Amino acid sequence: MMGKEIAFASPATCSAAAFGLLLLGSTTAGADDMPRQGDFRITYTSTVLAAPKPVTIGENRVASASIAMMTAVNESGGKLLHNMAGRCTSAPTIDNGAKTVENHGYCDYVDADGDHVFEKWDYPLQPLAAVNEGTGQWIGGTGKFAGLAGTMTIRSRRLNTLTDGAVQVVGEKLGSYSFTGTVASAKPD
Repeated sequence: MMGKEIAFASPATCSAAAFGLLLLGSTTAGADDMPRQGDFRITYTSTVLAAPKPVTIGENRVASASIAMMTAVNESGGKLLHNMAGRCTSAPTIDNGAKTVENHGYCDYVDADGDHVFEKWDYPLQPLAAVNEGTGQWIGGTGKFAGLAGTMTIRSRRLNTLTDGAVQVVGEKLGSYSFTGTVASAKPD
């Protein structure tokens, strides 16, 4: 057995091969894997770390604006808004005398590939309550979400928070979606 050499791969070669295999195994769903229409049930959380002081707009009325940090998980097993992070605007108006609230805003969610989902939402004038209900619509996206459209019912519940000044909400989005020929883009050209 003399004269035969056993060749071993260098640590750098092994690392490069392992990294390549990881990249192949970690690809996310492409446009072909995303159904062109369907129903969804998405659970979300919202956190405003430092809620701004509202502006008084009448004897018992206040208005404010904030940006919330979001997370979303698609409970129906779909790829739409599954394990995505986002940011949402919020512009509530509260009448403490009438004990009512109205709220409107927009959201931008992004996945691991950098593809965005855009949402518009509205909570019409309703009683201040532990649970509030509104409506929303998908207004486009980028990449695999380009041309996204659809409507939803949104239910939200404000939580007691352990952090002074923070606002935390949990909720769900229930509805349907489809893809149109319209393409929206938040990515620079």
